[in-house]
Amino acid sequence: MLILVAALLAAIVGFWAYQQSQPATSEVAITATGYGHQSDTLVVYQPQRQLEPFHLTDHQQQPFDNQRLVGNWSLIFLGYTFCPDICPMTLAMLNGIYPKLQQASELPVQVVFVSADPQRDTTEKLNAYLNYFNPSFVAATGPHPDLFPLTRNLGLAYALYDGADQDNYLVDHSASIVLINPNGHIHGVFKPVAVPGEIPTVKASQLLSDFQRAITLP
Repeated sequence: MLILVAALLAAIVGFWAYQQSQPATSEVAITATGYGHQSDTLVVYQPQRQLEPFHLTDHQQQPFDNQRLVGNWSLIFLGYTFCPDICPMTLAMLNGIYPKLQQASELPVQVVFVSADPQRDTTEKLNAYLNYFNPSFVAATGPHPDLFPLTRNLGLAYALYDGADQDNYLVDHSASIVLINPNGHIHGVFKPVAVPGEIPTVKASQLLSDFQRAITLP
């Protein structure tokens, strides 16, 4: 059974309400021929979307809030360390193109892994997990009352499932990667492409190409 059904529904309803409360925006898709209104892999918000104040704790037990996103481009991915597929695949992909992401921008680029599983993802667990992929990455989490508003604001969602073993449960979560600009605003989102027979993840070459284009937009 779902142990957080009500919370997930609240997150979905809240996200819809948030979307309705935002000023009219154009979702500008980057294509090989220029700007369009649809894209399978990238949405850039115009105007940029406000990121509401949030407070988490990072993998070094330091506060992680809006200020940590100012002054660099940030790619935020939601997941958990016990994830069997999408999370390790996405973090490995981001590690593989991380040097090229840095080269593509005049400002620093940081990868932020937000854990939706604070019960199991302790500071020590997050630190060890990041060291396996890239020690330069940042991981952060917090109690669900702090996580839900943030993920809703980012346009992401997650749900925890109760299993026979309370220490071995799954977390359903979004596979998109959110792009935060150096002003700390939500700039856009990189979306996974569904391919029959494959786990939906954001592809490395497409992300790098989309990132290079997205950061040139105001």
